[in-house]
Amino acid sequence: MTPRNIFQCMAGHAAAALSKLLGSRSAILPGILLYHRIVPPADGLPQADFNVRPEQFARQLSGLLDRGFVAWPLHKLLEARRRSRPLEKKVFVVTFDDGFGCVHDYALPVLRRLKVPATVFLSTGYLDREGPFPFDPWGKACQDRAPAETYRPLTTEQCRALLDSRLVELGSHTHTHEDFRGRPEAFGEDLRRSTAVLAERFGLKEVLFAYPFGRSWWGYAGGQLASVARESGVACGLTTDCRGVNSQTDPFLWGRFNVYDFDTPLTLAGKLTGWYGWAPRVQEWLCFKQYLRQIGGRRVPG
Repeated sequence: MTPRNIFQCMAGHAAAALSKLLGSRSAILPGILLYHRIVPPADGLPQADFNVRPEQFARQLSGLLDRGFVAWPLHKLLEARRRSRPLEKKVFVVTFDDGFGCVHDYALPVLRRLKVPATVFLSTGYLDREGPFPFDPWGKACQDRAPAETYRPLTTEQCRALLDSRLVELGSHTHTHEDFRGRPEAFGEDLRRSTAVLAERFGLKEVLFAYPFGRSWWGYAGGQLASVARESGVACGLTTDCRGVNSQTDPFLWGRFNVYDFDTPLTLAGKLTGWYGWAPRVQEWLCFKQYLRQIGGRRVPG
């Protein structure tokens, strides 16, 4: 486990302890969970980036349901906000970024068994691709030794099977998953290409959207990009900022909680009840200080 993962794991357990001791920090605070890859470990290879084992994925979701949490589809959360309806306590939403084929192979059976809805945000330019995503370092490094199911993007037919399940909705994660910071026009064009693919292949009229990389703090989401996304006609813009959702929050700034293989139902409950948001901010500040030192920037306090 890397130092970064050790910190995230410790922060998750701290959030779980605070949640158990003090309860939710908010009476009404739905939360959106973020997954990427759901595959078994590949023999003889390092752990895949952003992967949760299928059996752990099942334990996480079933553990939340056993603790009284309720799974909603993302469109229901958006509709409740549009109609200014009160948001129920202990609601959570499951999302997947990028569009790995393993979502069909390993996540869908779990979602069916537990009757949990989910949204899959597709990087549409890589549908039906045989090789790994260009932004997947693990897949590119291990593709010659790892099973294709561990890195290959979803196919068009797999996406149709996800939709046919009546549990999974598809959304956009842009077409190319590039870094669009400082390039709002390129971002708008790329997003329009993505929504056109979703409309043409799957008949989607209202498209849900999640920003690639997703951190507002680093400029990957929000700001000018949020304005462009809103103008493009997508229904929302999900970030990876670790915070819950309330009826006053702009849906183009809604946050999500990254889920890791070491997360338990207790640590996820701690995240969803509002006791984890401090951890990523501490990490970002430490990373920023390190960046300033690397570029010879001014000395920062602390």
